[in-house]
Amino acid sequence: MIFTDLTSAIEEARYRHGETGKPFTVVQQHTGGMKILAEQWVMRKQMRVMYSTRHDRFHTVLPGIK
Repeated sequence: MIFTDLTSAIEEARYRHGETGKPFTVVQQHTGGMKILAEQWVMRKQMRVMYSTRHDRFHTVLPGIK
């Protein structure tokens, strides 16, 4: 699924993290859209990460998102 809104992409990444317990990341594609991918896969491909759920319990990026 491709997202155009960062807030909804972060919400989906947090949902997937809650369901599986594994960290997920939001990465930007060349077309400008954003995808949610498993963090392990992203680190192997050395993609640019916009957001990660790895440290989600310690701080938030956007106000109002918990």
